[in-house]
Amino acid sequence: MGSSRFRMSTAVILYLLTASVALSACGSQPGPGAATGSAPPASTLQASADPSPAVSATAAVSTPAVPDATGPAEEPVAPARKVFTFPDGHISFSYPEDWSVRIQRGPGRDGPPWQPAEAIVSDSTGDDLLRVSSGADGIGCTVGPAHRTVLDRSAVPAMRDAEGTVPEFGFVVESVGGQDWYSMTVRQPRYLEEGETSSGCDILTMGNGASITSVIFNTPPQPAFAGREAALAWMATEQYAQLKALMLSLAYA
Repeated sequence: MGSSRFRMSTAVILYLLTASVALSACGSQPGPGAATGSAPPASTLQASADPSPAVSATAAVSTPAVPDATGPAEEPVAPARKVFTFPDGHISFSYPEDWSVRIQRGPGRDGPPWQPAEAIVSDSTGDDLLRVSSGADGIGCTVGPAHRTVLDRSAVPAMRDAEGTVPEFGFVVESVGGQDWYSMTVRQPRYLEEGETSSGCDILTMGNGASITSVIFNTPPQPAFAGREAALAWMATEQYAQLKALMLSLAYA
């Protein structure tokens, strides 16, 4: 009798334990992707407890977008320029807005008799840098033997001489009798050939007469630069870039 009761009690206890476990399992089912039968790793718990990575919808909307680093770079803003046109309407050029241009006329007024109009370009400090003449006549070049080295040259596309030739901007040094002479002008291409040649001619024959464009360097016997290294160093300056841009902008209508 006693042993039967013991067996019955034991069966009841086992039954109750089994039911309790089943009910607990039904009350906490694991979600999609959750691990069953084990606690989440420590790193998961720490990330869930730390609110800093979370970004609210409002913050996401108000935060400005970061530009794409792989996109095209912004173009540099070109300095403002003005345009000068000679009174006869033929030759024009652009120049920095803080520079100035004044007209000299001949004969007997700050210019030689053959020069009806010459534009003198000055920088913001008032220093004369460049001269451009238009409509001159009765002039020519006197040339002699020289050794020419071309430091820089480029076509001036909006200019055409009377023969239809496109002149070129050139920065050159010509050695005459052992002395270097520098010039930065607009010439016919044949006067920009290197080596043993004749000294250059800066006169362009245009439809309205002769034109000369040249940077104002020191006059003889003073050389423009102490040496070629100094000339090359000047080519890296803003002043050189501005003068070259002005000469390349020359146009004839």
